[in-house]
Amino acid sequence: MNEDKIEHTSSPSIETVFASSNIPENSIEDPVVGEVSNTYPVAPSAPSGETIKILLLGETGVGKSTFINAFANYHKYNTLAIAESSEPVVLMPVSFVITTGNDFAEHIVQFGDINDSHDEDFHHAGQSVTQHCKSYTFDINHSDGKKLCIIDTPGFYDTRGMEQDDYNMQHILDYIKDVNCVDFICVLFKPNDTRLSIFYRSCFTQLLSVLHRNSVNNIIFCFTNSRSTFYSPGDTAPLIKKMLTQVSLVNIPFKKDNVFCFDSESFRYLVALHNRIPFDHLDKEEYEKSWIHSVSQANRLIQYICDNFDDS
Repeated sequence: MNEDKIEHTSSPSIETVFASSNIPENSIEDPVVGEVSNTYPVAPSAPSGETIKILLLGETGVGKSTFINAFANYHKYNTLAIAESSEPVVLMPVSFVITTGNDFAEHIVQFGDINDSHDEDFHHAGQSVTQHCKSYTFDINHSDGKKLCIIDTPGFYDTRGMEQDDYNMQHILDYIKDVNCVDFICVLFKPNDTRLSIFYRSCFTQLLSVLHRNSVNNIIFCFTNSRSTFYSPGDTAPLIKKMLTQVSLVNIPFKKDNVFCFDSESFRYLVALHNRIPFDHLDKEEYEKSWIHSVSQANRLIQYICDNFDDS
């Protein structure tokens, strides 16, 4: 697991994989908002060495970009101790505020060149950091040489309103068409939500109206920050089940096999350490446990998509 092949950028402080926007020429400047009738393919079974493509969806603020960064590190480093002694894998720049000490002193934690990220917006709260779809591809150390491509997408339920959400959805559909196929759809949630926004219902309805009907078998659900809910979906689980029933999507499985609970805070802790932010011993113990659990979930997710990709 520690022998992953990771491509390096010219910056010595960031270890990254191949990233690509692959944006159609007219998909950003002139989006077509409204009803979509085209059907986009879901990839069939492919020969050894093929790339498995996962479309990552979620509300603004759910932590998609952080999840991708964290997932890459969980896959590369089995333990937090190994990660601490190594350079973090940062696929996209990181910026967040952390408080420490009795006076809750604020520290701005950054990793990577935020000023060089022209496609992301780190400065407007409530707006999606990811402005355009971008794919991140890396080896998953599978015996047949398959690679994993995670497609990051703009968040929905944007503070700029429904028009922006329509814009983002059309951009995602254009991007799917451009990359030709999607193997899995991963929907990201926070545990213990008291309600689900209308975005999720609209998202499932629109996507499944244009994707192949077999794609319902390749939808997975991931949860961030699940340490607070004992690494479970918490109160969000019954809301998802109810939503799937209401929109007549009961054929989409929602069970342990295709549900994965992570805690991205351990990755933020790792980045904070590299910014020389002090933590006490009890904090470290908690994040070590969180890291171990998240590594097991990352391994289980990779095994799940490889098994189901082979069976598709």
